[in-house]
Amino acid sequence: MSYDTVSHVLEGIVNLPLYVSGTIDNWKAIRVGSTNALGRKYICILNKSPYKIFLTTDNTADPAHCLEIRKGGERIFPYSDKVTLYGLSAETGGARIVVKEEIG
Repeated sequence: MSYDTVSHVLEGIVNLPLYVSGTIDNWKAIRVGSTNALGRKYICILNKSPYKIFLTTDNTADPAHCLEIRKGGERIFPYSDKVTLYGLSAETGGARIVVKEEIG
């Protein structure tokens, strides 16, 4: 049996902008630095805000058809550094999330 190992983890805070109905051009890339972490195997999102957030890999998507994470929720995605995850907040003031990029 083989295991998928992670050698280190980058962690940071990302503030997601508010989704405005009818506007889909303000998706924010979710990552720790200015680019996806090279060699990333997983990306973990912890929604620390009191609001629901929307996630997608398509920054032109309608949030009504995207994944949602409620307040306090956490998800881990097996996305390499070739995939960018984008997010928006469902409420005014935006949402503060914790992002972990796991590299191996």
